[in-house]
Amino acid sequence: MKEHFQNFVIVSVAFIVASSLTLGFVFPLQSMLLSASKLEIGLLFLPHGVRVLAFHFLGWRAVFYLLPSSYLFLTLSNHAGSQLDPMSPIVSMIACYLGYKAATLLPILTDRALAPSLWKFLVIAGATSSFANGVALSVLQHQGAEIVSVMGYLIGDISGLIVCFLILMYAFRFARLLAKASET
Repeated sequence: MKEHFQNFVIVSVAFIVASSLTLGFVFPLQSMLLSASKLEIGLLFLPHGVRVLAFHFLGWRAVFYLLPSSYLFLTLSNHAGSQLDPMSPIVSMIACYLGYKAATLLPILTDRALAPSLWKFLVIAGATSSFANGVALSVLQHQGAEIVSVMGYLIGDISGLIVCFLILMYAFRFARLLAKASET
């Protein structure tokens, strides 16, 4: 039980921080620079990186760990002017998980000789989960899979995933430098 609570707290805090950066910095910047784009589709959606990492490390349980913070994000997004469907967090989590699982079943990714490194696999898995998420949310929001909407989700999720990975990479490097500096 303690492990589940710790996982829930870690995943929730990471998702809330990524969502806060997206809502407080990315969306306002996007609306200033690209006033014609839809606010529902962020062109840099950082929480997608948290989702992919959670699915990789926690499996299907990540759906339940991510749902409360996803509903918090939905509430804050709707207060910011977006009109998202109340079912979108559930649809999004299930679609992302199914997309992630689809990536684990791709023959080219399971062959040991051809298998990419972990970060490359996570980007591919993030792309497949983003595609599934884009189709599912587009059907939910627009009653049909609009290609522009799906492409917007793909661009936002994948760019958010890559930026999330870059942030984590530099954070871990900085932590390693701090640890090394404290040893000397």
